[in-house]
Amino acid sequence: MIVVADSGSTSIDWRILEDDAPVRRVVSAGVNPVYQSVDEMERVFGDVLRQCAGAKGRLYFYGAGVVSERVTGAVREALSNVLPGFEVSVGSDLLAAAVASLGCRDGVAAILGTGSNSGLYLGGRIVRNIPAGGFILGDEGSGAWLGKRLLSDYIKGMLPEDLFSALKEESGPLDYAEIVENVYRSRMPSRYLASFSPFLKRHEEHEYVRLLLEDGFRTFMQRNVLGYGRKDLPLAVVGSVAVAYEDVLRSVASGFGIEVLGVEASAGDGLVRFYRNKDGI
Repeated sequence: MIVVADSGSTSIDWRILEDDAPVRRVVSAGVNPVYQSVDEMERVFGDVLRQCAGAKGRLYFYGAGVVSERVTGAVREALSNVLPGFEVSVGSDLLAAAVASLGCRDGVAAILGTGSNSGLYLGGRIVRNIPAGGFILGDEGSGAWLGKRLLSDYIKGMLPEDLFSALKEESGPLDYAEIVENVYRSRMPSRYLASFSPFLKRHEEHEYVRLLLEDGFRTFMQRNVLGYGRKDLPLAVVGSVAVAYEDVLRSVASGFGIEVLGVEASAGDGLVRFYRNKDGI
């Protein structure tokens, strides 16, 4: 049995592969191992993986927040506690995006979802990564970045009047104290900020939203993708924000002379293809 997991802060896309059986797909709550304990992650993983209990095989887990040996070890411990009969491999969500969308081809891999990230992928490895920075120091163009800009303009009265009214109507009363509480004191501030992306999608034709999206993707290209100095390589992007605003993303990338090879909502399908070939299932 092979289990492949593509994990973000919001959700985990699980794929379970067995010989001569259809791929089973399960979507569970996400985890952020930077903030959550081994016990907390175990509870999330167990909701899905208990159906694999007693089996043996390999588990490939790729996740947001897998940024250090400490975090990698904590995730591996939680997974091994749930599935002791499995050989567990843990990598970053960025590596998942690269493997899924580029396979053995060189390129620049990127994520544009709740957060954003990018890496130079050569010879099957991420050889350079411009740090994402998180929703305070970076994550340009992500759902969290877009939500942060939207809420900042909202609380300062800088939204166009029609959009200001629409946000109040569609999101319920947005009290300043509530916004500050969610951004600065909640355990998942990125998830809260990114929750406003569907609002932006519904109003995508509004000039304010269009300019915001263009600014976000332009900033992402300038502060991340162009930093690798490899405009000769294709860019492959994974993430819900990339899919939702693919036309804007491609237009902005083209303005920088960057070829977008592909845009996918998640790495799951690509990882299944890769490991089916690699492990012969």
